[in-house]
Amino acid sequence: MDRANFLYCAAMLNGGRHREKIRHRRLRNAVWMSVAAVAAFLVAGILWHVLHRPSAPSQQAVVVENSSASWTRITLPDGSHVHINDGSVITYPQQFERFVTLEGEACFYVVSDPEVPFFVQINGVRIQVTGTIFNIRQEPDGRIETMLASGKVSLTDAEGHLLYQLRPGEKVSCDSDGTDIRSSEVDVWSALLDIYGSVTVPNVSLAELCSILGRIYGVKLKAVADDGSLLTFSFSQSMPIEEIVSRLETVSSRKFEIIQE
Repeated sequence: MDRANFLYCAAMLNGGRHREKIRHRRLRNAVWMSVAAVAAFLVAGILWHVLHRPSAPSQQAVVVENSSASWTRITLPDGSHVHINDGSVITYPQQFERFVTLEGEACFYVVSDPEVPFFVQINGVRIQVTGTIFNIRQEPDGRIETMLASGKVSLTDAEGHLLYQLRPGEKVSCDSDGTDIRSSEVDVWSALLDIYGSVTVPNVSLAELCSILGRIYGVKLKAVADDGSLLTFSFSQSMPIEEIVSRLETVSSRKFEIIQE
């Protein structure tokens, strides 16, 4: 009887442990099923949101191509002006961020913004600009030529590494990837006048303007009673020096003397 009682108690104890294991296993399975259900719900919600959210509008580009026989003047959204030569193309996004791509040749009159520099991309070369007047073109052999009339221009590669810093009155040429840089001095205003037929000289003193006009027309021009004030002046290649001086006197309310050299 004692042996039978012992075996019965042992059987009951093992059965209780077995039932406890089953109960724990069922509880653990229920927990994992709940976690899996929550995870599946979250994944389904994320997929629905991705598939049904409105797509962002594509950034459309503005393309300006000059197919006329002369230069074309455009105004960019930031107020900068560009004179585009025949057969050249300017491209920039509608959401303008002072970055344009150039194919061909153009002269830029860039509005100054110290916090947001202006960039021109042409092949593998990038021009970084502040408030500046400069001309850039791609030559038939693929070389890139930049002339700086006023302001500050940095020549960099596509990653922004500085290649060359231009000075006003300097012309720099390089290969399409920014190598083989060559520089020389040049009368930029005269060159721009020959290319585009007209130029605008902004915010210069009368003495500096007289110097520019004198070099272009081969005369000595002097302002009477120059008080150092600044002036923005436009003129074209077809205008004789006498007409330019007459217009200059009207704009500046001052007299000028022409001394033939």
